Amino acid sequence: MIEADDGSLIAIELVDAATNTRVHTLSSASFSRLEIVALDADINEKSWTTEEFNRSILREGKRPLLVGDLTVTLKDGVGVIGGDVAFTDNSSWSRSRKFRLGAKVTGGGVVEAISEAFVCKEHPGAGESYGKHFPPYSDSEVLKLDDIAKSSVTESSFVGGNLSDHQEQQFQMFGFSLSPLSVHKDSHKIKRRHKVIHTTVSDFMNVVQRLTGDVRFPARPSMLMQEDELNIGFEESQSLYVDDGPFADASDVSAAIIKDYDVVIRYRRGDISNEDFISHLRAAFCRRGISVNEEFHEVDAVPECRVLIIFLTSTYVPSNLLNILKHQRKEKYLMSFHWSESELIDELVRDALKVLYSNDNELMIGMDTQVDEILSLLCIDSPDVRSIGIWGTVGIGKTAIAEEIFRRISVQYETCVFLKNLHKEVEVKGHDAVKEEFLSKVLEIEPRVIQVSDFKTSFLRSRIQCKKVLVILDDVNDFRDVETFSGMVNYFGPGSRIIITSRNRRVFVQCKIDHVYEVKPLDISKSLLLLECGRSRSVFLPEVDKTLSLELIKFSNGNPKVLLFLRILVREWKLLSEKFQKTSPIFIPGIFQRICCDLDDYERSIFLDIACFFRRMDKDGVAMLLDGCGFSAHVGFRGLVDKSLLTISHNMVDMLRFIEATGREIVRQESPDRPGDRSRLWNSEDIRNVFMHDSGTSAIESIFLDMSKLKMDGNPYVFKKMCNLRLLKFYCSEEIENRGVSLPQGLEYLPSKQRLLHWEYYPLSSLPQSFDPMNLVELNLPNSSAKKLWKGKKAMLMISSLEQLKKMRLSYSYQLAKIPRLSSALNLEHIDLEGCNSLVSISKSVSSLRKLVFLNLKDCSNLESIPSTVELESLEVLNLSGCSKLEIFPEISPNVKQLYMGGTMIQEIPSSIKNLVLLEKLDLENSRHLVTLPTTICKLKHLETLNLSGCSSLERFPDLYRKMKCLKSLDLSRTAH
Repeated sequence: MIEADDGSLIAIELVDAATNTRVHTLSSASFSRLEIVALDADINEKSWTTEEFNRSILREGKRPLLVGDLTVTLKDGVGVIGGDVAFTDNSSWSRSRKFRLGAKVTGGGVVEAISEAFVCKEHPGAGESYGKHFPPYSDSEVLKLDDIAKSSVTESSFVGGNLSDHQEQQFQMFGFSLSPLSVHKDSHKIKRRHKVIHTTVSDFMNVVQRLTGDVRFPARPSMLMQEDELNIGFEESQSLYVDDGPFADASDVSAAIIKDYDVVIRYRRGDISNEDFISHLRAAFCRRGISVNEEFHEVDAVPECRVLIIFLTSTYVPSNLLNILKHQRKEKYLMSFHWSESELIDELVRDALKVLYSNDNELMIGMDTQVDEILSLLCIDSPDVRSIGIWGTVGIGKTAIAEEIFRRISVQYETCVFLKNLHKEVEVKGHDAVKEEFLSKVLEIEPRVIQVSDFKTSFLRSRIQCKKVLVILDDVNDFRDVETFSGMVNYFGPGSRIIITSRNRRVFVQCKIDHVYEVKPLDISKSLLLLECGRSRSVFLPEVDKTLSLELIKFSNGNPKVLLFLRILVREWKLLSEKFQKTSPIFIPGIFQRICCDLDDYERSIFLDIACFFRRMDKDGVAMLLDGCGFSAHVGFRGLVDKSLLTISHNMVDMLRFIEATGREIVRQESPDRPGDRSRLWNSEDIRNVFMHDSGTSAIESIFLDMSKLKMDGNPYVFKKMCNLRLLKFYCSEEIENRGVSLPQGLEYLPSKQRLLHWEYYPLSSLPQSFDPMNLVELNLPNSSAKKLWKGKKAMLMISSLEQLKKMRLSYSYQLAKIPRLSSALNLEHIDLEGCNSLVSISKSVSSLRKLVFLNLKDCSNLESIPSTVELESLEVLNLSGCSKLEIFPEISPNVKQLYMGGTMIQEIPSSIKNLVLLEKLDLENSRHLVTLPTTICKLKHLETLNLSGCSSLERFPDLYRKMKCLKSLDLSRTAH
C-alpha cells in the first residue's frame, strides 16, 4: 500500500493561498473530487503542460499499475488517499527506475499536482502478485490544493513548495508529514488576489520598524497600511520592490560596482522556503529579456540596476537597507504579503517591465506616430514570421522606439529576447559569447549550460519551431554581430516577430529583413517642445530666444539626443549659435563616441575629409580627389549613406550639421592642445599657430585655409615636416586686400604626396624645383603670379611626372607665358586657362589628351591659334570666346556638345561644321567679323541653342526652322540680318 514511513496515510488539503488557512467551504463541487494517478518520473517537475501531464500517466500492461480507491473526496477542505491504494509493479523496468504520484480534478480542467520522484519496493512480508509498495524515504507526499476567487468565479490550481517549520507544525497537528511538491508551469498559473501596498520611504521605514522591532528605523506617524495588515507577521518571506533608480553610493554602501543589470535580487540563504522560487523568478525575467543579478549573500554590494528586489524576514534586515532606500531617485515601493508563488512572479515581472521599458516621456516626444506605424508593419495578429528593421542616424530614437514596442507587445509572446547595444557587447565579449547569450534566452537555459559547439541545427529547430518568440536586436551595426545566429529566425514558430535596430542599412539586406522603417526626425513643433520641456526659464528676450531655438533645431535637424544635449546649455546658446555659424567642433555626448565606431579605415578617412572640407560640394569633384588618395570614393559614399552619415542629392555630398561638428571634434580630439599633431587643419588660428611656430608634423594630412581671415608670412621650409600632406588648399572666401600668405624668402619644399595643390594668389613665379607632382590629381593656381610651372634643369623631369593629373586650373594668371608639355598627363580631363592673356600659343601635346573633357581658353586675348582637337574623343566643352586674335576656325572634335567662339576674328564658319553631330549649343556672340553661316548648319540635329547676338556683319542667314526640330533658342539680336 502507499503510506509514509511512519505508517501514516497521505493527505491532500485545500488551503487559501492568501491566508494559508484551510478552505472548509468549496465554491464549486467539481473541485471536491480528485483522481490519483501514477506518473512517469521523467516529467519536468518545474514546468509542464496538461498534455504532458496526461502523456506521463502510466498504463502499463494488461492490468492497471495503480489499484485501489483512486478517488479522493475533500471534506471540510481535506481528503486522504485510501489505504487500499497500491502499485502492482515496481519501477525496475522504467528508464528512470522511479515513479511520481499525480492528482487532478475529476471534473476536468488544466490544474494538476505531482509529487517528487520515488522508487517503489516490495513491502516486507508481501508475497502475493499484487504486492504492496511504498516510497522508501522518510518523507511522505502531501498535495495542496489552493483555492482563489477571481472575478466572482472560483478557480483552482495545485501548487507546492518547501514549507517553513511554522507551517509544518501546523500540519502535524493533523498527523501529516510534509515534503516538496513542484510548481505548475507559468502557462497554467491562475492569477489571484493578494495584498499589495504602494508606499513611500518614510512609511516603509515604519513598516520595517514595526515588523522587526529594529530601532534603526524610527517610526513615523504617517501610515498607509491598516493595523491588521501589520500584524500578519513574516511566516513567509516578504518582498520589497524598488523601482527606477541606480543606487547611489553611501559611506556604508559598498562602492564595489559589479556590473550593470536590469534587475538585482537579494536574499539570504534559508530565508526563502522554496529554493525553486528564485529560479522560477529568474527564469521569468530572462524570458522577457531582462538581465538579472541574483545572490543569496548579505546586501553589501549592490550592482547598478534599475529594479532592486530584496526579500526580508522577521530575523533579517540588511544592515545598509536604510541607506539604499535613502538614495533612490524616486520614492516608490511595493510590498507584497501572503502571496502565492505564481502570482508574485507575475506581479514582479509585470512591474519590472513597466519600469525598464517605460521610456522617459521626453525621449518619446513625437515618437508615438512612428511606433504605431511600425506596429502596423509588424501585423501582430498575423501567423507568419515577420521581421522589421528600424534604421536611422545615431541619436534619432531607434532604441527608444524598440523599447516602447517591446513594452507594448512583449506580454503576447511565450519567449522574449531584447539584446541591447549588441555591437558593443560583441566587441567586449566576442561573437561566441553573445551567441550563447542569445541561445540561452531563446531556449530558456542557463548560460553556463550553453556550449556553441554542442548545438546541431536539428536540435535548435525542434526546440524553437513551436515557440512564438519576440526578438529585438538593438544596435546591430555590422552583419558579423549576428551572423552566427541570424539563420535561427527561420526556425521560430508562427507569429514570431524579429526587430533589428541599426544605423547601417546594409545589415537589413544581409539579414533578409522583410521591411525597413526609417526613423524620421522631429518636426519643428515637436523639436521646440522637446527643447523647452524641463528647461529653466530662458535668460534671453523672447524674440532672441525664439531665434536661437530655431537655430538649434536647424543644427540638430530634429535629432532628440542632440536636442536634449543643447537644452541643458541654455546659457551658452548664444555662444553655440556663433559656433554653428563657424562650423566649429562640438562635443555631443552619446554622438561623439558612436559616430565612427563601425567605420573601416577608408570610410573613416572619407567621413572626416567631408566633415572638415567637402560638405555641400560636387560629388564628382570630391570623388576624384578621394580616389586619388586611394579611398575608393564611390564605395565609401555608399557605405556612409547606408550608415546614415552622408546624403547625396543633386550630385552634391552633404551631411547633417551636428554630424559635421562631431566629425570636426573627432579630429580636434586627436591633439586638443597641439594643432600640429592633428590630421586635418581648417581653423585659421590653428594654422597660423603651426606656421608661425613651425610646429607641423607628419600627422598632418590636409590643410584648408581661408586666407581672407588673416595675413602672414611663411618660411621657405614651412611644409618640410608635413611629409604626409595630401590635400593643400589656400583660398579666399571673400576678396579683401592685404590678406593671404606671403613667401618673402620663396618656397623650397612641397610634399610629393599631395593630391590637391590649390593656392589662390600664389605669390611666386614658379613651383619649387624640388616638388615632384607624381601624385598630383588637381592643380589649381588661379590669380597666381606664376610665369611657368617649373623652371630650371629639373623642369622636364617634373613635366614627365604628371600621370595622375586630372584637373589643371591656372585661370587669370596674367603673367603665365607658357604651359608645359602635357604628353605625360594622359589622364587629364579638365584644363582652365581663362584670362591668361600672356599666352601666345598652346602646346600641341594637348592634341593627345584623349580623356580631356573640358578646355577653357576664354579671354586668352593673345592666342592666335590652337592645336587640332579632332582626336579628342572625350571633349565635350570648348570655349574660345574672347580669343580676339583667333582668325581661323579650328579643327574641332566631332564629340563636342558646347562650343563658345564669340568675340573672335573669324569671318566664316566652314561647311565641315556639319560633322559636329552631337553639338547642342553654339555661341557666336559678338563675332563682329562673321559674314555668313553655311547651310550645312541645318544638319546639326541636336542643336538646341544658337546665339548670334552682336554678329553685326552677318549678311545671310539660312532657313533653320523647318529642318532643325531640336532648336529651342535662337538669338539674332543686334545682327545685320
